[in-house]
Amino acid sequence: MRVKNLPNIREQVSLKDFNTYRIGGAAAYFIEAQDKAAALGAVEAALEDGMPYALLGGGTNTLVPDEGFDGLVVKIAHKNIEVRGDALYADAGVSMGALVQKAKSLSLSGLEWAAGLPGTLGGAIYGNAGSCGRETKDVVETVEAFDIASRAPKTYARQACAFHYRHSAFKERPSVITQAVLRLRKDDPAAIQARMTENMRFRISHQPLSSKSEGCVFKNVEVALSVAAQKLVRENPDFSQWKESAFLSAGFLIDKAGLKNMALGGAKISERHANFMVNEESASARDIIGLIARVQSRVHDAYGIVLEEELRYL
Repeated sequence: MRVKNLPNIREQVSLKDFNTYRIGGAAAYFIEAQDKAAALGAVEAALEDGMPYALLGGGTNTLVPDEGFDGLVVKIAHKNIEVRGDALYADAGVSMGALVQKAKSLSLSGLEWAAGLPGTLGGAIYGNAGSCGRETKDVVETVEAFDIASRAPKTYARQACAFHYRHSAFKERPSVITQAVLRLRKDDPAAIQARMTENMRFRISHQPLSSKSEGCVFKNVEVALSVAAQKLVRENPDFSQWKESAFLSAGFLIDKAGLKNMALGGAKISERHANFMVNEESASARDIIGLIARVQSRVHDAYGIVLEEELRYL
């Protein structure tokens, strides 16, 4: 078995310390890949052994089952950033916080929206993470990834990444994202800092940052794709503020359905932001999954809208 012989391989490693819910069981095998070669070597070993594998970045949008993962978990931990003019060549394991600070130190603008955003670049690309009206796709020029189907490295231009709301081509085509080029622009340092401060102030006032959570649980509803949402914003006065918006806030729907503070076991809907679920008292993954199902059912019963999860299940 190749996986067992990988350098620095560990067995039966608890994944609670590797996700922001602090939930879940153990990985049968676990490796922290400190460079691209280690990451690709680990995935290749799992494929040759016929073993399930999962990639893990910052663990900010991933729910780990209580029973753990019966396979290989590869934590993407390579974190190099190279500066070339107004572009950052960054490894997939670089935290979004480190990228924001690096850009700021160079008076480069384009990442202010990500101030306070948890997770890594690889995860942000995979899910096209966004905030404050901006998304990862806005700064991505190219993405380097190892394509599992062809077992070959590929470089994807922005268009080929098929980015749209909380989606990328990498969700449909199994790949190991290894690096990306982020194209930024020079700007006044004070203006950059002001935008970062404003975005952080918004996060602090609207999100339960001090709680154990994984960010927004559900995607906002694309109004153009939902007949029920179109009818709701057109006919219900409580939702008239969303009439001209492309998206209807999932948190607003949950709040209006009277679900703030709903709890199941140790999991609870945040009082500060209804689209956040927090681990209040030793919650299990089953608690989170059960609470998700209850919210979906209640929102559908009230408004005819099916909320789609943003969380990834390991």
